[in-house]
Amino acid sequence: MEDKQNLQVSQRGSGVQVPQTNSGLQVAAMGGLQVPQRGAGVQVPQTNTGIQVPTMGGLQVPAAGSGFKVPSSGRGKNAGGLQIPQAQFPAVNSPQRASSQLLKPRQKVALKPGRSLMDWVRLGNAKGKVLNGIGGRSCEVSVEELAKHNKLDDAWMSIRGKVYNITPYMEYHPGGEEELMKGVGIDGTQLFNEVHQWVNVEGMLEKCYIGRLKKTIDLSGGMKKLSVPATGPLNLAPPEPKAVVKPKARYDWYQTETEVTITIYAKCNTITKDRVVLDKHEKDLRATIYIDEYVYTIHLDLCEDISDNYQVRVRQGPINRIMIILQKTEPKKWPSLGQPADGNNSTVLTKEREPIFRSCQLICCSPVSHDTNLYTFQQPNGTCMNIPIGYHVNLMMKCNGVDTNRPYTAVVPSLQHADVPNPAAGMEGRLLHLMVKLYPDGLLTQQMATLKQGDSVAISDFEGNFDESRLTKCSHLIMLAAGTGFTPMIRLLRWCLHEHKESTCKLKLLFFNKTEKDILWHDQLQTLSTENSERFEVVHILSAADTSWHGATGRVRSELIEEYIPAPKDLADKSPLVCICGSTPFTNEAYRLIQAHGFTSSVIHLFTA
Repeated sequence: MEDKQNLQVSQRGSGVQVPQTNSGLQVAAMGGLQVPQRGAGVQVPQTNTGIQVPTMGGLQVPAAGSGFKVPSSGRGKNAGGLQIPQAQFPAVNSPQRASSQLLKPRQKVALKPGRSLMDWVRLGNAKGKVLNGIGGRSCEVSVEELAKHNKLDDAWMSIRGKVYNITPYMEYHPGGEEELMKGVGIDGTQLFNEVHQWVNVEGMLEKCYIGRLKKTIDLSGGMKKLSVPATGPLNLAPPEPKAVVKPKARYDWYQTETEVTITIYAKCNTITKDRVVLDKHEKDLRATIYIDEYVYTIHLDLCEDISDNYQVRVRQGPINRIMIILQKTEPKKWPSLGQPADGNNSTVLTKEREPIFRSCQLICCSPVSHDTNLYTFQQPNGTCMNIPIGYHVNLMMKCNGVDTNRPYTAVVPSLQHADVPNPAAGMEGRLLHLMVKLYPDGLLTQQMATLKQGDSVAISDFEGNFDESRLTKCSHLIMLAAGTGFTPMIRLLRWCLHEHKESTCKLKLLFFNKTEKDILWHDQLQTLSTENSERFEVVHILSAADTSWHGATGRVRSELIEEYIPAPKDLADKSPLVCICGSTPFTNEAYRLIQAHGFTSSVIHLFTA
């Protein structure tokens, strides 16, 4: 696969197959997502570049330009609820935190009839079907027990801390049984990540789930530290890394009678306020700063106590400066800033850092549609975390005795500017809004349906790789969303239409749903379109519309793309950006169709997790 162009993939739940310039569409060796080769009925236009696929899971898309005419249409102490949990998905090596590295191409094998991806999905969705080999129950699995199940007809594999019975999946795997057997009986996370880390393994192998890989837990200093027993090397060839420059960072401090200012000096590409996360409990202060592909941590046992109100200021330059301004509880001079705590003044790759989960309290739940709610959570006292646009968090709850988590994109409480008040004093970075669809058979969402005001859930750090600066360069934003794939588009719309008045970007949203009642914020979208008729157009497409519907119908297909989205040749002097989010099949097909329409991967961003 030639290393010539980038495609960026960020968080929401699915894998994406990437076309090669020479042979059509690449098939991921472990994800179960099979795409026909060129010549099998899929026409993909030739481009002047290939596709660069990072080994550690993410299709990287550099910023590009655009434009179109809108056609008319009908860590430390266990402080303030902080915990460092067992390995979660998205795990340390999740696609949102991956460095750009090249995937090694894998060979696919011919599958038997009835063994396609959709056949596997249908098998897993069959009512009462149990595929985990132990009657549907779950249990913790030791490394020794895992090693016993290493045969073709009795195959267990651990991926990202979870053990699956992959025996029934063998015949459905496009890479063949031999490829899967490399990870049987051991921790196959590295093998899995080397091929297509962006695949939502929890969704793909949900019915095969057995339980967590047993960890040894050592509690020290109130912080939960997890260590996974060694499982031995996989003897896989190392990935071919893309050079990643470790940013240089250091900090200093000064004080007045009433304030302490910690200044971080970072030599990096860029830094913004929402990349700074603060956690405080009594005198324990942790500042987590996301710098390029790294995380820089300041962790201190402060000399004296401070209030929970912080200010963060950023000044960009050859050396970027981040100023964290703390308010003293008593006006006096400190003899020192305090003592360094675990991990202080350290810089590590984001992908190597375990996520931190915080105990967040539900303060409001309101319906968005007949099966989707908007949840508003308040983060612990002392925590300040603003979620970057297009990023998601993981929400974790105990379901049937097992910690279960799912990724959800952070949204705003409304599309209407007047309905989103400025945060009250001390509340900036404290509130988190998530839009969640409640599935009748959803393990976690059924638990969420029982939540009451005041209940608490564990919510992780944010993850993602959408570059907000792309919006400043974009003249035309085209969005394709299916169902709750609408959630990352919410903040894109608000950014362009409300938060940045200087933006003249034109926007078009193709919103795919089953029925009219499934359309999220239907009325708000209509109002937004009416108020911004010269800049924003929404097209609703229903796959199961009733006879009263007079709009577009069907699933994503070339005819709809050609009807509602201008060809790139018509935007030659513009700067388009195409964003796609939805289920795995939708994302794959929409991406293929958009490329077939003439857009290059450099102007496409896929939201996946």
